[in-house]
Amino acid sequence: MIRAAVARWNRFWFEPGPASTLGTCRLLFFGFLFLWQLPHDFTPWGAYSSVFWMPIWLFDTFGIPPFTPHTLAWIQIAWKAALFLSAVGLFTRPAMTIAFVLGGYLMGLPHNFGQTQHFDTLVVFASGALALSRAGDACSLDALIDASARRSAHPPADDGEYTWPIRFVWVAMALAFGAAGFAKLRHSGLEWIFSSNLAMLLLRQQYHISDGEPLTNWGIWVANHRPMAQVMAASAVAIESLFPLALFSRRARYVLVPAGLAFLIGIRTLMGPTFEQFMMCYVFWVPWSRVFAAVRQRIVFGAERLVLYDGGCGTCSRAAIILSRLDGLGRLRYADVTSDWSILSSIYPRLDHDACLADMHVIVNPGDDPRWGGVSVVAGFDAYRSVAWVVPLGWIALPFAYVPGVAWIGRRGYRMFASHRTTTSCPVPSAAK
Repeated sequence: MIRAAVARWNRFWFEPGPASTLGTCRLLFFGFLFLWQLPHDFTPWGAYSSVFWMPIWLFDTFGIPPFTPHTLAWIQIAWKAALFLSAVGLFTRPAMTIAFVLGGYLMGLPHNFGQTQHFDTLVVFASGALALSRAGDACSLDALIDASARRSAHPPADDGEYTWPIRFVWVAMALAFGAAGFAKLRHSGLEWIFSSNLAMLLLRQQYHISDGEPLTNWGIWVANHRPMAQVMAASAVAIESLFPLALFSRRARYVLVPAGLAFLIGIRTLMGPTFEQFMMCYVFWVPWSRVFAAVRQRIVFGAERLVLYDGGCGTCSRAAIILSRLDGLGRLRYADVTSDWSILSSIYPRLDHDACLADMHVIVNPGDDPRWGGVSVVAGFDAYRSVAWVVPLGWIALPFAYVPGVAWIGRRGYRMFASHRTTTSCPVPSAAK
Protein backbone atom coordinates (compact mmCIF):
# COMPACT_ATOMS: atom_id res chain seq x y z
CA MET A 1 0.00 0.00 0.00
CA ILE A 2 2.82 2.37 0.90
CA ARG A 3 4.67 1.39 -2.27
CA ALA A 4 1.57 2.13 -4.35
CA ALA A 5 1.18 5.51 -2.65
CA VAL A 6 4.82 6.37 -3.35
CA ALA A 7 4.45 5.30 -6.98
CA ARG A 8 1.35 7.45 -7.36
CA TRP A 9 3.15 10.39 -5.73
CA ASN A 10 6.10 10.05 -8.10
CA ARG A 11 3.81 9.65 -11.08
CA PHE A 12 1.97 12.84 -10.19
CA TRP A 13 5.16 14.90 -10.00
CA PHE A 14 7.43 13.18 -12.51
CA GLU A 15 5.25 11.52 -15.14
CA PRO A 16 7.17 11.97 -18.42
CA GLY A 17 5.78 14.93 -20.30
CA PRO A 18 6.64 16.77 -23.52
CA ALA A 19 9.02 19.71 -23.44
CA SER A 20 6.67 21.64 -25.72
CA THR A 21 3.97 21.86 -23.04
CA LEU A 22 6.30 23.37 -20.44
CA GLY A 23 7.92 25.58 -23.09
CA THR A 24 4.54 26.95 -24.17
CA CYS A 25 3.61 27.60 -20.53
CA ARG A 26 6.87 29.52 -20.09
CA LEU A 27 6.36 31.56 -23.22
CA LEU A 28 2.77 32.52 -22.39
CA PHE A 29 3.31 33.07 -18.67
CA PHE A 30 6.32 35.36 -18.98
CA GLY A 31 4.89 36.96 -22.12
CA PHE A 32 1.64 37.91 -20.39
CA LEU A 33 3.52 39.04 -17.28
CA PHE A 34 5.82 41.22 -19.39
CA LEU A 35 2.89 42.89 -21.16
CA TRP A 36 1.02 43.36 -17.88
CA GLN A 37 3.96 44.91 -16.04
CA LEU A 38 5.43 46.91 -18.91
CA PRO A 39 3.52 50.14 -18.13
CA HIS A 40 3.79 49.66 -14.35
CA ASP A 41 6.17 51.97 -12.47
CA PHE A 42 7.57 50.88 -9.09
CA THR A 43 9.78 53.93 -8.51
CA PRO A 44 7.25 55.90 -6.36
CA TRP A 45 7.58 53.26 -3.64
CA GLY A 46 11.15 54.37 -3.07
CA ALA A 47 10.07 57.94 -2.30
CA TYR A 48 7.88 57.19 0.73
CA SER A 49 9.09 58.14 4.19
CA SER A 50 10.68 55.39 6.26
CA VAL A 51 8.02 55.99 8.92
CA PHE A 52 5.60 54.03 6.74
CA TRP A 53 8.01 51.10 6.31
CA MET A 54 6.55 47.96 7.94
CA PRO A 55 8.52 45.10 6.40
CA ILE A 56 6.84 41.77 5.79
CA TRP A 57 8.57 38.56 6.87
CA LEU A 58 10.74 38.13 3.77
CA PHE A 59 12.08 41.69 3.79
CA ASP A 60 12.49 41.72 7.57
CA THR A 61 14.29 38.35 7.82
CA PHE A 62 16.82 39.10 5.08
CA GLY A 63 17.15 42.80 5.86
CA ILE A 64 16.03 43.87 2.38
CA PRO A 65 15.68 47.68 2.27
CA PRO A 66 13.53 49.94 0.09
CA PHE A 67 15.83 51.36 -2.56
CA THR A 68 15.77 54.89 -3.92
CA PRO A 69 13.59 55.73 -6.95
CA HIS A 70 16.70 55.93 -9.14
CA THR A 71 17.81 52.44 -8.11
CA LEU A 72 14.29 51.06 -8.49
CA ALA A 73 14.16 52.45 -12.02
CA TRP A 74 17.20 50.38 -13.02
CA ILE A 75 15.90 47.31 -11.17
CA GLN A 76 12.58 47.39 -12.99
CA ILE A 77 14.31 47.86 -16.35
CA ALA A 78 16.41 44.77 -15.65
CA TRP A 79 13.34 42.85 -14.49
CA LYS A 80 11.23 43.67 -17.52
CA ALA A 81 14.13 42.81 -19.82
CA ALA A 82 14.46 39.47 -18.00
CA LEU A 83 10.72 38.83 -18.43
CA PHE A 84 11.02 39.43 -22.18
CA LEU A 85 14.07 37.19 -22.54
CA SER A 86 12.36 34.50 -20.46
CA ALA A 87 9.33 34.64 -22.74
CA VAL A 88 11.25 34.36 -26.03
CA GLY A 89 13.67 31.87 -24.48
CA LEU A 90 17.00 33.61 -24.98
CA PHE A 91 19.53 32.95 -22.18
CA THR A 92 16.50 31.29 -20.66
CA ARG A 93 17.81 29.91 -17.36
CA PRO A 94 19.64 33.07 -16.18
CA ALA A 95 16.82 35.26 -17.49
CA MET A 96 14.21 33.29 -15.52
CA THR A 97 16.39 33.40 -12.40
CA ILE A 98 16.74 37.19 -12.66
CA ALA A 99 13.01 37.51 -13.34
CA PHE A 100 12.24 35.51 -10.20
CA VAL A 101 14.64 37.38 -7.89
CA LEU A 102 13.90 40.90 -9.09
CA GLY A 103 10.19 40.15 -9.49
CA GLY A 104 10.01 38.86 -5.93
CA TYR A 105 11.50 42.12 -4.71
CA LEU A 106 9.46 44.51 -6.88
CA MET A 107 6.13 42.77 -6.49
CA GLY A 108 6.75 42.33 -2.77
CA LEU A 109 7.81 45.95 -2.19
CA PRO A 110 4.28 47.46 -2.02
CA HIS A 111 3.32 44.93 0.67
CA ASN A 112 5.68 46.61 3.15
CA PHE A 113 3.60 49.75 3.55
CA GLY A 114 0.70 48.58 5.65
CA GLN A 115 -1.51 46.47 3.40
CA THR A 116 -0.50 43.07 2.10
CA GLN A 117 -2.23 41.55 -0.92
CA HIS A 118 -2.21 38.04 -2.37
CA PHE A 119 -2.55 38.82 -6.05
CA ASP A 120 1.16 38.44 -6.89
CA THR A 121 2.10 35.52 -4.63
CA LEU A 122 1.30 32.76 -7.09
CA VAL A 123 3.17 34.64 -9.83
CA VAL A 124 6.32 34.72 -7.70
CA PHE A 125 6.04 31.01 -6.90
CA ALA A 126 5.48 30.12 -10.56
CA SER A 127 8.49 32.23 -11.58
CA GLY A 128 10.63 30.40 -9.04
CA ALA A 129 9.54 26.97 -10.25
CA LEU A 130 10.29 27.89 -13.87
CA ALA A 131 13.69 29.32 -12.88
CA LEU A 132 14.63 25.90 -11.45
CA SER A 133 13.27 23.96 -14.42
CA ARG A 134 14.31 23.10 -17.97
CA ALA A 135 11.58 25.29 -19.42
CA GLY A 136 13.87 26.54 -22.18
CA ASP A 137 14.30 23.15 -23.86
CA ALA A 138 11.43 23.85 -26.28
CA CYS A 139 9.56 26.82 -27.77
CA SER A 140 12.60 29.05 -27.25
CA LEU A 141 15.37 30.70 -29.19
CA ASP A 142 17.86 28.76 -27.08
CA ALA A 143 16.29 25.50 -28.28
CA LEU A 144 16.58 26.60 -31.91
CA ILE A 145 20.21 27.61 -31.43
CA ASP A 146 20.98 24.33 -29.69
CA ALA A 147 19.22 22.29 -32.40
CA SER A 148 21.21 24.11 -35.07
CA ALA A 149 24.49 23.55 -33.25
CA ARG A 150 23.78 19.86 -32.66
CA ARG A 151 22.47 19.34 -36.22
CA SER A 152 19.41 17.69 -34.62
CA ALA A 153 15.86 18.03 -35.86
CA HIS A 154 14.54 15.83 -33.04
CA PRO A 155 12.78 17.59 -30.13
CA PRO A 156 13.72 16.54 -26.58
CA ALA A 157 12.27 13.25 -25.40
CA ASP A 158 9.43 13.27 -22.87
CA ASP A 159 10.80 13.61 -19.35
CA GLY A 160 9.57 14.14 -15.80
CA GLU A 161 11.63 17.33 -15.66
CA TYR A 162 8.98 18.89 -17.90
CA THR A 163 6.12 17.85 -15.60
CA TRP A 164 6.97 18.86 -12.03
CA PRO A 165 6.99 22.68 -12.61
CA ILE A 166 3.47 22.46 -14.03
CA ARG A 167 2.30 20.28 -11.16
CA PHE A 168 3.88 22.73 -8.70
CA VAL A 169 1.72 25.55 -10.04
CA TRP A 170 -1.32 23.26 -9.89
CA VAL A 171 -0.69 22.52 -6.22
CA ALA A 172 0.00 26.16 -5.34
CA MET A 173 -3.20 27.28 -7.05
CA ALA A 174 -5.24 24.50 -5.44
CA LEU A 175 -3.92 25.48 -2.00
CA ALA A 176 -4.76 29.13 -2.62
CA PHE A 177 -8.33 28.36 -3.68
CA GLY A 178 -8.85 25.67 -1.06
CA ALA A 179 -7.52 27.79 1.80
CA ALA A 180 -9.87 30.64 0.85
CA GLY A 181 -12.89 28.34 0.76
CA PHE A 182 -12.07 26.54 4.01
CA ALA A 183 -11.39 29.87 5.76
CA LYS A 184 -14.86 31.09 4.82
CA LEU A 185 -16.48 27.94 6.22
CA ARG A 186 -14.27 27.86 9.31
CA HIS A 187 -14.79 31.46 10.42
CA SER A 188 -18.30 32.15 9.13
CA GLY A 189 -19.85 28.80 8.38
CA LEU A 190 -22.93 28.71 6.18
CA GLU A 191 -23.73 32.26 7.23
CA TRP A 192 -21.16 33.39 4.66
CA ILE A 193 -23.61 32.05 2.07
CA PHE A 194 -27.07 32.66 3.54
CA SER A 195 -26.50 36.08 5.13
CA SER A 196 -26.22 39.44 3.38
CA ASN A 197 -22.43 39.25 3.56
CA LEU A 198 -21.70 39.07 -0.18
CA ALA A 199 -24.32 41.70 -0.96
CA MET A 200 -22.60 44.11 1.45
CA LEU A 201 -19.20 43.30 -0.04
CA LEU A 202 -20.50 44.05 -3.53
CA LEU A 203 -21.83 47.41 -2.36
CA ARG A 204 -18.68 48.18 -0.39
CA GLN A 205 -16.49 47.73 -3.47
CA GLN A 206 -18.34 50.58 -5.21
CA TYR A 207 -16.70 53.09 -2.84
CA HIS A 208 -13.20 53.03 -4.38
CA ILE A 209 -11.50 50.95 -1.68
CA SER A 210 -9.99 48.23 -3.87
CA ASP A 211 -6.74 48.22 -5.80
CA GLY A 212 -8.86 48.32 -8.95
CA GLU A 213 -12.26 49.67 -9.86
CA PRO A 214 -15.04 47.19 -10.79
CA LEU A 215 -15.34 46.89 -14.54
CA THR A 216 -19.13 47.32 -14.28
CA ASN A 217 -21.74 48.47 -11.77
CA TRP A 218 -23.60 45.17 -12.04
CA GLY A 219 -22.59 44.39 -8.46
CA ILE A 220 -25.21 46.88 -7.24
CA TRP A 221 -27.93 45.00 -9.11
CA VAL A 222 -26.76 41.65 -7.68
CA ALA A 223 -26.62 43.10 -4.15
CA ASN A 224 -30.22 44.30 -4.48
CA HIS A 225 -31.39 40.78 -5.33
CA ARG A 226 -30.50 38.78 -2.25
CA PRO A 227 -31.20 35.29 -3.70
CA MET A 228 -28.84 36.06 -6.58
CA ALA A 229 -26.12 37.17 -4.15
CA GLN A 230 -26.60 34.00 -2.09
CA VAL A 231 -26.33 31.79 -5.16
CA MET A 232 -23.09 33.54 -6.10
CA ALA A 233 -21.81 33.14 -2.53
CA ALA A 234 -22.59 29.42 -2.56
CA SER A 235 -20.85 29.06 -5.94
CA ALA A 236 -17.76 30.85 -4.62
CA VAL A 237 -17.48 28.63 -1.56
CA ALA A 238 -18.08 25.47 -3.59
CA ILE A 239 -15.50 26.33 -6.27
CA GLU A 240 -12.84 27.33 -3.74
CA SER A 241 -13.40 24.41 -1.36
CA LEU A 242 -13.59 21.76 -4.06
CA PHE A 243 -10.80 23.11 -6.28
CA PRO A 244 -8.13 20.76 -4.76
CA LEU A 245 -10.05 17.86 -6.34
CA ALA A 246 -8.71 19.08 -9.68
CA LEU A 247 -5.34 17.66 -8.65
CA PHE A 248 -6.66 14.11 -8.50
CA SER A 249 -9.59 13.86 -10.90
CA ARG A 250 -9.52 14.69 -14.59
CA ARG A 251 -13.31 15.01 -14.63
CA ALA A 252 -13.21 17.44 -11.72
CA ARG A 253 -10.45 19.33 -13.53
CA TYR A 254 -12.64 19.85 -16.58
CA VAL A 255 -15.28 21.50 -14.38
CA LEU A 256 -13.37 23.24 -11.59
CA VAL A 257 -10.55 24.82 -13.57
CA PRO A 258 -12.84 26.74 -15.98
CA ALA A 259 -15.18 27.51 -13.05
CA GLY A 260 -12.26 28.96 -11.07
CA LEU A 261 -11.29 31.16 -14.00
CA ALA A 262 -14.89 32.35 -14.40
CA PHE A 263 -14.97 33.04 -10.65
CA LEU A 264 -11.91 35.32 -10.89
CA ILE A 265 -13.36 37.09 -13.91
CA GLY A 266 -16.55 37.63 -11.95
CA ILE A 267 -14.62 39.14 -9.03
CA ARG A 268 -12.80 41.48 -11.40
CA THR A 269 -16.04 42.48 -13.12
CA LEU A 270 -18.23 43.00 -10.05
CA MET A 271 -15.81 43.87 -7.25
CA GLY A 272 -12.60 45.24 -8.75
CA PRO A 273 -9.62 43.36 -7.22
CA THR A 274 -7.07 42.79 -9.98
CA PHE A 275 -6.63 39.04 -10.30
CA GLU A 276 -5.12 39.29 -13.77
CA GLN A 277 -1.76 38.06 -12.47
CA PHE A 278 -3.45 35.03 -10.91
CA MET A 279 -5.28 34.34 -14.17
CA MET A 280 -1.98 34.18 -16.05
CA CYS A 281 -1.16 30.97 -14.21
CA TYR A 282 -4.07 29.21 -15.89
CA VAL A 283 -1.80 28.60 -18.87
CA PHE A 284 -0.27 25.76 -16.81
CA TRP A 285 -3.57 23.83 -16.85
CA VAL A 286 -3.76 23.56 -20.64
CA PRO A 287 -2.29 20.33 -22.15
CA TRP A 288 -0.63 22.25 -24.96
CA SER A 289 0.96 19.28 -26.71
CA ARG A 290 -2.44 17.61 -27.08
CA VAL A 291 -3.96 20.88 -28.25
CA PHE A 292 -1.28 21.24 -30.93
CA ALA A 293 -1.77 17.63 -32.03
CA ALA A 294 -5.54 18.12 -32.33
CA VAL A 295 -5.05 21.29 -34.35
CA ARG A 296 -2.66 19.53 -36.73
CA GLN A 297 -5.10 16.66 -37.29
CA ARG A 298 -8.34 18.59 -37.63
CA ILE A 299 -7.42 21.93 -39.13
CA VAL A 300 -5.47 22.46 -42.33
CA PHE A 301 -3.51 25.70 -42.52
CA GLY A 302 -2.53 26.18 -46.14
CA ALA A 303 -1.04 23.79 -48.64
CA GLU A 304 1.93 21.57 -47.91
CA ARG A 305 5.41 22.74 -48.86
CA LEU A 306 8.33 20.62 -50.00
CA VAL A 307 11.56 22.34 -48.97
CA LEU A 308 14.55 21.61 -51.21
CA TYR A 309 17.88 22.36 -49.53
CA ASP A 310 21.57 21.70 -50.15
CA GLY A 311 22.53 19.01 -47.63
CA GLY A 312 26.21 19.75 -48.20
CA CYS A 313 25.82 23.35 -47.01
CA GLY A 314 25.99 24.04 -43.29
CA THR A 315 23.86 27.16 -43.53
CA CYS A 316 21.14 25.44 -45.58
CA SER A 317 21.08 22.42 -43.28
CA ARG A 318 20.76 24.60 -40.20
CA ALA A 319 17.94 26.52 -41.84
CA ALA A 320 16.12 23.25 -42.58
CA ILE A 321 16.59 22.10 -38.97
CA ILE A 322 15.22 25.36 -37.59
CA LEU A 323 12.23 25.20 -39.94
CA SER A 324 11.51 21.62 -38.85
CA ARG A 325 11.45 22.75 -35.20
CA LEU A 326 9.15 25.68 -36.01
CA ASP A 327 6.78 23.58 -38.11
CA GLY A 328 4.18 23.07 -35.39
CA LEU A 329 1.40 22.33 -37.90
CA GLY A 330 3.36 19.69 -39.80
CA ARG A 331 2.95 21.37 -43.18
CA LEU A 332 6.60 21.10 -44.33
CA ARG A 333 8.48 18.21 -45.92
CA TYR A 334 12.14 18.18 -46.83
CA ALA A 335 14.35 16.84 -49.61
CA ASP A 336 18.14 17.04 -49.89
CA VAL A 337 19.09 18.13 -53.40
CA THR A 338 22.52 16.51 -53.14
CA SER A 339 21.30 13.03 -52.15
CA ASP A 340 17.73 12.94 -53.48
CA TRP A 341 18.24 14.53 -56.88
CA SER A 342 17.55 11.39 -58.92
CA ILE A 343 14.09 11.08 -57.35
CA LEU A 344 13.39 14.82 -57.49
CA SER A 345 14.40 15.14 -61.13
CA SER A 346 12.17 12.24 -62.14
CA ILE A 347 9.11 13.69 -60.39
CA TYR A 348 9.80 17.36 -61.21
CA PRO A 349 11.78 17.30 -64.49
CA ARG A 350 11.77 21.08 -64.88
CA LEU A 351 13.87 21.64 -61.77
CA ASP A 352 17.40 22.89 -62.41
CA HIS A 353 20.04 21.19 -60.28
CA ASP A 354 22.44 24.12 -60.16
CA ALA A 355 19.65 26.56 -59.29
CA CYS A 356 18.47 24.32 -56.44
CA LEU A 357 22.00 24.20 -55.06
CA ALA A 358 22.35 27.98 -55.33
CA ASP A 359 19.04 28.88 -53.64
CA MET A 360 16.61 27.12 -51.37
CA HIS A 361 13.51 26.10 -53.35
CA VAL A 362 10.00 25.42 -52.05
CA ILE A 363 7.42 23.43 -53.98
CA VAL A 364 3.86 24.38 -53.03
CA ASN A 365 1.26 21.59 -53.12
CA PRO A 366 3.83 18.91 -54.04
CA GLY A 367 1.17 16.18 -53.98
CA ASP A 368 -1.39 17.80 -56.29
CA ASP A 369 0.18 16.85 -59.60
CA PRO A 370 3.27 14.64 -59.46
CA ARG A 371 4.03 15.48 -63.07
CA TRP A 372 4.51 19.17 -62.22
CA GLY A 373 1.39 20.69 -63.72
CA GLY A 374 -0.51 21.59 -60.52
CA VAL A 375 2.36 22.82 -58.37
CA SER A 376 4.28 26.06 -58.09
CA VAL A 377 7.91 26.62 -57.22
CA VAL A 378 9.48 29.61 -55.47
CA ALA A 379 13.11 30.18 -54.53
CA GLY A 380 15.28 32.33 -52.28
CA PHE A 381 13.49 35.06 -50.35
CA ASP A 382 10.17 34.06 -51.91
CA ALA A 383 10.69 30.50 -50.65
CA TYR A 384 10.99 31.73 -47.06
CA ARG A 385 7.97 33.96 -47.55
CA SER A 386 5.98 30.97 -48.80
CA VAL A 387 7.04 28.92 -45.76
CA ALA A 388 5.90 31.74 -43.46
CA TRP A 389 2.30 31.07 -44.56
CA VAL A 390 2.24 27.66 -42.83
CA VAL A 391 4.65 28.16 -39.91
CA PRO A 392 2.84 29.81 -36.96
CA LEU A 393 5.80 31.93 -35.89
CA GLY A 394 6.11 33.16 -39.47
CA TRP A 395 2.66 34.71 -39.29
CA ILE A 396 4.14 37.51 -37.19
CA ALA A 397 6.50 38.56 -39.97
CA LEU A 398 4.19 37.72 -42.87
CA PRO A 399 2.44 41.14 -43.11
CA PHE A 400 5.81 42.91 -43.24
CA ALA A 401 7.04 40.57 -45.97
CA TYR A 402 4.44 42.02 -48.35
CA VAL A 403 5.11 45.68 -47.65
CA PRO A 404 6.11 47.38 -50.93
CA GLY A 405 9.87 47.33 -51.32
CA VAL A 406 10.51 44.56 -48.81
CA ALA A 407 10.57 41.86 -51.48
CA TRP A 408 13.12 43.83 -53.54
CA ILE A 409 15.37 44.25 -50.50
CA GLY A 410 14.81 40.65 -49.38
CA ARG A 411 15.71 39.11 -52.74
CA ARG A 412 18.92 41.09 -53.04
CA GLY A 413 19.85 40.48 -49.43
CA TYR A 414 19.27 36.76 -49.84
CA ARG A 415 21.29 36.70 -53.05
CA MET A 416 24.21 38.47 -51.32
CA PHE A 417 24.07 36.11 -48.34
CA ALA A 418 23.70 32.95 -50.44
CA SER A 419 26.66 33.84 -52.63
CA HIS A 420 28.96 34.06 -49.58
CA ARG A 421 27.80 30.98 -47.69
CA THR A 422 30.25 28.19 -46.93
CA THR A 423 29.75 24.50 -47.61
CA THR A 424 30.46 22.01 -44.86
CA SER A 425 29.16 18.49 -44.56
CA CYS A 426 26.37 18.58 -42.00
CA PRO A 427 23.23 16.95 -43.40
CA VAL A 428 19.87 17.17 -41.72
CA PRO A 429 18.99 13.88 -39.97
CA SER A 430 16.73 11.63 -42.00
CA ALA A 431 13.86 12.13 -39.53
CA ALA A 432 13.56 15.72 -40.67
CA LYS A 433 13.13 14.82 -44.29
